[in-house]
Amino acid sequence: MNFFKRFSYYLLGFTLGMFFLFYLMDQKDATFNYSPNKRVLADILKKEWKTNDFNNTIIKKSDFLKNFQVDFSRSNTKLDSCKKYIIYSKIKTENIFEVVNCKVYASFTML
Repeated sequence: MNFFKRFSYYLLGFTLGMFFLFYLMDQKDATFNYSPNKRVLADILKKEWKTNDFNNTIIKKSDFLKNFQVDFSRSNTKLDSCKKYIIYSKIKTENIFEVVNCKVYASFTML
């Protein structure tokens, strides 16, 4: 079998595999959180949210992963029980929050 035939079979199988992979992952609503920022935000998103002194309409769960960023230089991630993260909005820079991320809940405080 010449190179062109082998390459065309490879591309056909690769294309079908990618199609099924993206179709199945889209059905499961899976996310690929490889960066530390995305992993922290996804962990906070899974938990029950408690807001202390502001209206919850500033932060929406549907836009949380896309619109917010974690500031690791100002965060305290070395705590054992509940880690404290500073998150800010990529769109509006005046929205800065301190998030206390515990095992069951995440508590938001506006800074």
